[in-house]
Amino acid sequence: MKAQHAILRFTKYKGPTVSRIEAHNERTKETYASNPNIKTELSKHNFHPVIPNGKYRDISNRIIREAGCRVRKDSVTTVEVLITASPEFFEKKSRKEIREFFSYAVEFMKSKQNPKTYISAVVHVDEKTPHMHLCFVPITSDAGRCPCR
Repeated sequence: MKAQHAILRFTKYKGPTVSRIEAHNERTKETYASNPNIKTELSKHNFHPVIPNGKYRDISNRIIREAGCRVRKDSVTTVEVLITASPEFFEKKSRKEIREFFSYAVEFMKSKQNPKTYISAVVHVDEKTPHMHLCFVPITSDAGRCPCR
């Protein structure tokens, strides 16, 4: 059997770019020319372990404001974690098993990042390999510091 791996990829976003990731993550675009692997007929099966309570940028700004952080125009306001595994890992997995995997991934991330800073977590099962986009505001536990630049 081929080795299987868990994958976490972190990407930092500033200002208006947060709206673009929201459009992709929430599947609000009509077409996805940049990603032909999306099967829109399967998008109805995507699910949210963390449901956003508004627009990503508005949520990010609110969390930053409530934490009392000072930000510059070049400050990172959102971090997105892509969480997935080797394609072979998901072979023959039921929907329930896929949900359990991503539920565990959210719990793991809670041990690393305060869930009060979460914007959204959405699992895409409408592409070749199931994966989750977990977005959060990079505020640390030490006095609400915004460390990213």
